[in-house]
Amino acid sequence: MKYLSMYPQQYVRKAIELMEQKRGQKVAKEKLIEGLREIFMDEHDLRVVNLLYYSLLVFYELGEEKLPIMTSGKIRMRIKDKWDLRLLFYEWVQKTFGGFIPKDERESAISRFCEEYGIRRDVLENVLAGEILQGYKLIRRTTIIPTPNDIVAVSNFLLIEKTLSLSDTATIYFYDVGRKGTLIKDMLFRAKRARLLLDFREENNTLTCFLSGPFQIFKHPSPIYGEYISYILVGSLVKHRKWKLRAWIRYRKRKALYEISSYDRRIRFLEPPWKYYGRKRKIEAFDSEIEAKLYVLLRRLFPEAEILRESEIIVTDNKTVFIPDLIVKKNNKKAIVEIVGFWTENYAKKKREKLDAAYRSGVRNLIVVADKKLSKHFRDTKYPVLYYDKSLTIARSLRRIIEEILKK
Repeated sequence: MKYLSMYPQQYVRKAIELMEQKRGQKVAKEKLIEGLREIFMDEHDLRVVNLLYYSLLVFYELGEEKLPIMTSGKIRMRIKDKWDLRLLFYEWVQKTFGGFIPKDERESAISRFCEEYGIRRDVLENVLAGEILQGYKLIRRTTIIPTPNDIVAVSNFLLIEKTLSLSDTATIYFYDVGRKGTLIKDMLFRAKRARLLLDFREENNTLTCFLSGPFQIFKHPSPIYGEYISYILVGSLVKHRKWKLRAWIRYRKRKALYEISSYDRRIRFLEPPWKYYGRKRKIEAFDSEIEAKLYVLLRRLFPEAEILRESEIIVTDNKTVFIPDLIVKKNNKKAIVEIVGFWTENYAKKKREKLDAAYRSGVRNLIVVADKKLSKHFRDTKYPVLYYDKSLTIARSLRRIIEEILKK
């Protein structure tokens, strides 16, 4: 693994100078990368130059002058610039075609989009081809010119983020967690809400985090899952400062072990991109439709009770951490409702193990609401399990079980 900190700082300084020289000019991505390669002419690994390029893009961007476009079709809206139009088109392609337009349908797809939004076809064509034909105006996103240390700090963050996005599994050790209890609780709750497949174990003032990486969960890595890893997990490395990471990554059909720690001089500088441009990944209020529906249902069934979301941390008998989805609280008594949606077989098995551990630890006020397709994984449980399919028709059973728990 190659880090920018391994190269003379003057190389990174020259890269910043190149961006400043080109600032305000129209330039294509390929030309910028070509200029960066000339600076790193002795480095034949193109990944190093790509890392530098994307680190620079935290502080600079290839943008176009704002040119408002008003749509006049069935859907009326104001598009502030051509990038907005491009983004709108890509989102429409994702929604309409699942992200990819078949070659033989390209012409009809463009015509259909232009008709729906009332946009001239030639305008859309020029926007889609603009970067290839003439490039974009290079703009600095920050008010202050970045320093070489800024670029190196962001590159280290991006490198760790990319590594975790290619991982099968990863283990992160956070040391001296007792000194930063608020930070760890924040990470636990954010990970839970983002539905990251993380297991936590707290012992001897060390929090151990086990991550099921995107390659273990999906056939193809999920961009959204990767963004949550970046915001929650890698962001926590920056805040905590005392940690160690071990990850098995998959690259070009090979597996390799990646190890790094906060004590490593190569990553002495480590900062997240949002420190410089202020935008963070937004986590939805409810991470699934079923959770939102169940929350509303519980409020209707128990209007006099408090319905709490992810409000407690329970440490089980094997030192793993369990955070319930919903808690119904009334007269100082609680009923815990945990939702198990359909992801993967491995996810269901791990969830069953964690729920069993919670029960063994004395959590007897537990109710599980699981996807019907997972029924084989929740046979012979000591706690009640209710199943749902497309519709949530469990109101009577759910109310009866919760009432029994709250009476105890």
